[in-house]
Amino acid sequence: MATGSASVPVPHVRDASPTKQLKRFLSLYFYFCMSLVMAGFVVWGFSRTVDRNLLHPSTPKPVQLWFHGAIFSAWVVLFIAQSALVRLRKVSVHRVLGWFGAALAATMFISGIVVTPVMMRFDITVSVG
Repeated sequence: MATGSASVPVPHVRDASPTKQLKRFLSLYFYFCMSLVMAGFVVWGFSRTVDRNLLHPSTPKPVQLWFHGAIFSAWVVLFIAQSALVRLRKVSVHRVLGWFGAALAATMFISGIVVTPVMMRFDITVSVG
């Protein structure tokens, strides 16, 4: 009598330990989750100043500051979208959107240079006046 037969498959028992599940989840979604974590840090970091200083200020802020905030917010949204596109294996869309990201990065750089003296002038005018 034979103890094993090649025609009868032996069921494979999967190791469903929490550590293995976490490793599997992180191997699939690490970059996407980190983009969400970074977006959370950005929201948390600016949450105390944006409402009081930009949305409901005692003196209206220059338009350049609004533009600056909008393009930096778009950068965070782009970061999330790019990591999601790679996870969904839409690499061609990710690459095309990357060109938009390059243009956005250049715009952010220029915006930072423009907004700095505008806000310095604004702060001096508001504090003196």
